[in-house]
Amino acid sequence: MKLWTLAEISAELAAAPKIISSPDSNLITLNNKTTLCHLPYIFPFTDQSGSPWNAVGTYEGLAAIALAAQHLNTGDGSIVPEVAGMQCGVKFNVAAFDTALSESIAVDQIIQITDRTTNNNDDAQAIAATGESDSVNLLLRPPCVIIGAARSADSMPTSIISGLRGFPQISPISTSPALDDKSQYKYFARTIPNDDGTSVPFIARLNSGTGGNTSGGKDESESWGVNYLAVIYVDDAYGTGFAQGIVLAAQEMAPGMQVRTYSISNNADNAQIQRVVKTMAETEFMYFSGILYPDSVVDMVMTAAADAGIAGTGKHTWLFSDSVGSGITGRNFTVGSPLERAYRGTGMLSARGGIPGMKAYDALVEGMQQLGKSDEDKEYLYSLLPKYNSMGQVTNHTDVTDLNSFLMTTGLVAPFLYDAVISAGLSVCNLLKNHNATAGSFALNGGDHYAAILNTTFEGSSGTILLDPETGTRTPKSALFSLVNFVDDPDASTSTVVQFKSQETDIFEFGAWRSLLPFVFNSGNNIVPSDVPDVDVNRNYIPTGLRALGLVLCGVIIILSVGFIVWTKLKEKLRVVKAAQPIFLYIIAIGTLLMGSSIIPLSLDQGVASVEGASIGCIAVPWLLTCGFSMTFSALFTKTHRILTIMRNAAAFKRVKVTALDVAKPMIALLLTNIIVLAVWTGIDPMRSETNILETNIFNQPTETENICYSVHRGIFLAVLGIINIGALIIAFVEAYLARNISVELSESAYIMKAISIILLVCCMGIPVVIIAKDNTAAFYFVAVGIIFVVCISILCLIFIPKVRASMKPAPLRRHSLGAAGISRTSGQSETDGSGIKILSSPKAIADLEEENRKLKEIMAGRRLSHLSNTESEVVIKRLSRVSNDAMSYDAVEMESEQRRVVSFGSIRNGEEVNYTEMNVVDEEGSDIETEERVDIVKGSDVRNGQEEKYSEMNVVDEEEGGVGAVEKEEEIVVTQVNVVNGGDVSNGVEDIHTKMNAVDDDGEDIEKEENVDNQVDAIERIEQSTPQDNDLPLSIHKEVFEASSFAEEVAGSK
Repeated sequence: MKLWTLAEISAELAAAPKIISSPDSNLITLNNKTTLCHLPYIFPFTDQSGSPWNAVGTYEGLAAIALAAQHLNTGDGSIVPEVAGMQCGVKFNVAAFDTALSESIAVDQIIQITDRTTNNNDDAQAIAATGESDSVNLLLRPPCVIIGAARSADSMPTSIISGLRGFPQISPISTSPALDDKSQYKYFARTIPNDDGTSVPFIARLNSGTGGNTSGGKDESESWGVNYLAVIYVDDAYGTGFAQGIVLAAQEMAPGMQVRTYSISNNADNAQIQRVVKTMAETEFMYFSGILYPDSVVDMVMTAAADAGIAGTGKHTWLFSDSVGSGITGRNFTVGSPLERAYRGTGMLSARGGIPGMKAYDALVEGMQQLGKSDEDKEYLYSLLPKYNSMGQVTNHTDVTDLNSFLMTTGLVAPFLYDAVISAGLSVCNLLKNHNATAGSFALNGGDHYAAILNTTFEGSSGTILLDPETGTRTPKSALFSLVNFVDDPDASTSTVVQFKSQETDIFEFGAWRSLLPFVFNSGNNIVPSDVPDVDVNRNYIPTGLRALGLVLCGVIIILSVGFIVWTKLKEKLRVVKAAQPIFLYIIAIGTLLMGSSIIPLSLDQGVASVEGASIGCIAVPWLLTCGFSMTFSALFTKTHRILTIMRNAAAFKRVKVTALDVAKPMIALLLTNIIVLAVWTGIDPMRSETNILETNIFNQPTETENICYSVHRGIFLAVLGIINIGALIIAFVEAYLARNISVELSESAYIMKAISIILLVCCMGIPVVIIAKDNTAAFYFVAVGIIFVVCISILCLIFIPKVRASMKPAPLRRHSLGAAGISRTSGQSETDGSGIKILSSPKAIADLEEENRKLKEIMAGRRLSHLSNTESEVVIKRLSRVSNDAMSYDAVEMESEQRRVVSFGSIRNGEEVNYTEMNVVDEEGSDIETEERVDIVKGSDVRNGQEEKYSEMNVVDEEEGGVGAVEKEEEIVVTQVNVVNGGDVSNGVEDIHTKMNAVDDDGEDIEKEENVDNQVDAIERIEQSTPQDNDLPLSIHKEVFEASSFAEEVAGSK
């Protein structure tokens, strides 16, 4: 028998010894020879129903106390070396009292235990006669040290009483921080840290303060990263203190952590628990802590939690305080039941009374197992158990003591109880030694004893025992904490019934957690669940249908652009295509192709592409859109500006030189400016795809986001690009407006103006809508795609469709003007040399021109004066030649080596005037030009009913068979062989002026509308009817013409 000294003391007490105690001493003397330090153990052995309760190891705790007293009595240092050889003359005795988880019962017990007024000797005789062990325990007064209680709710009132009566009290498990108040709990001490200390490892396990675990999948050996925790607790001193400790620890260790607490009364019914649990579920928290007891309350809470969907889901995690104890293990749960689902994968955090591998702890385990194997020791321990429960019924302790597992493990409180008894015993012996007194003569004062307990330090079974001298509480750093995981016990489970076992997974020592085994969560794996619920995030990606529509519109633009490029290439020899200058058509189509292609990257977001892919799309959009826009509108501007330049100079009969560089300058400047801005933007602050959070929930978890293209300086660069390109658009609009009345076939100015007008209107309305809708992804995308589509389609349709329609008309008949005379060219070059119009600048070319004029005069004079005599004819011809030469000399203009020859004739018929003018514009270099164009200008006025209209037509024809020439070559404009017939008819006071124009190419083909000019014979016959009018020739020339005409009239009349 291991507990033989205790058995001897019990036998001595049973013989009704003489018991002596003094009011100033807490020691007892038996028969004047044995000095006892009586250690009453007040703990719950039964629950409120009267059934045995061993959730925290109450029965094992009694064995640990008895073993510690035995070691003190014998000086056995097998567990605590400081006890070895200790013989101070004081014996230690143990008694057990049941508080039945009731504060009132605990208070009643402590009042009787500390009552010094009872006559022990008289009662001892009665007790010896009855043999009631409970009465014997009560009569052994005063106590030396009170061991207990379990719950803080019991320790608080009992320690007040014990302190007032001068008795130290040491608890192994009461953890309420309120017990540190020495003004109320004068002599209270504990071998376990308080809840503030226990909360430190608890919070350290959940959140180390380094951030949350919002994505799940974190290695469980690290902090779990929990930022949101709900705590449900029993509203008593223990539960309230622990809950407050968790809140304070979270504020200090993890400031960002949110902890919400929910209380239930000590005797809460199922309805109250369901209401509280429902409120907890509304938080949507994923981690919960339960500071609950007894087992019935824990079961009701977990059942309600399973029904509310916050337990047993595989996503929620529950951790309990050590008050739950072993209430989960060893029980049968029906497979699939709410409790079976709810308890699986839960855990319990508690102060640890040592771990395997610690010498003192292993020795304690071995010593208790030896007691369990000894029938005598077990019988003795059974004799110490309280016989009756709170209802006066005999307690059937065999439900616990007959289990094969009894005393095979230490349980929760045994190590702390062992160390509490050793602390009480060492402090007594140290006092005796310090006072150099014997046990029989020494008066043990409660205050002195308490102070000695606080100053006693040793290596106990639960680690280093170091109590705070100010509070009497064990310092957290000297204690161990463990995390126990409740998992399926395959050996005890069946297909229909599940039992759980506890396994220690983590140890907290020296301020850090150390993993022993992987923690198995409710999901059945070791992956730490997320601390926030799954949330359906409205990411505001571009809707699939809308994205498809945008890509379809993009496809339409690309197909039309490519199609018009191919059409231009195939039809570039047609007159209408050559007149429109294919190079500009190519540039316009390529520009719209680029603009339309920008819809593709615009359609990319993180819903269909990676962050990197979406960022590339963000960069590509401004590049494609800006470059395409600048190419298109620089081409339109250049084309319109070029035609305006030609027509302004042609109207003044001036030669203009438009080189390839002149044409390319605006286009290159606009495109290069845009590229520079884009390159700088991309280089220093490229656009990147980012997720902008619009709304969050209580977990600071995004519930609505949007995918945006962002750069810090995007506003600056967009403004610069906007100014550049909108400015180009406005300039193009002005140019198109100025050229609105120029022939559509030649310059498309009317169509260009329409296109630009549509684009300006769309931009003026669309850009503000884009800005307003920037926070609505779908609206922004729709408007942006719509603007791009309208811009591109407007340009393509208005520039290309008229040409396609014109190309489908039959080719006009080939005609000659000037009849048999064959005066059709300003050049003697062969039309088969493939070089197009040649600009005449050599002496031979000038001579050819003069010869052509001479022939014209001969025809005119010959037709009209054929009936005159030779002498009269010569006179008329000389007069006409002089007038013609004077007019030609006046209008001969040299502009950049350009020469003009103008012959004018005038006659009066019925008050009307007809002016005929032929103009040849000659390039002195004779060089090849890019477009080699012919310009025909007709100006006239028509007066009807007092209204005047002015008509101006222009035709530009590329004579080169191969299309537009090289850009490098010089481009010059030739106004050639313009035959103008103006006729006036005065009738009823209304004057009609009719204008016709005929321009002849190399092979005599009419260019503009194939109109036939009145043949030259009719012109000469009407010369005499003409009168000088206000035209481009000076009045003196008109006078000469008039006189020549009159002279011819007089000669003809005399004949």
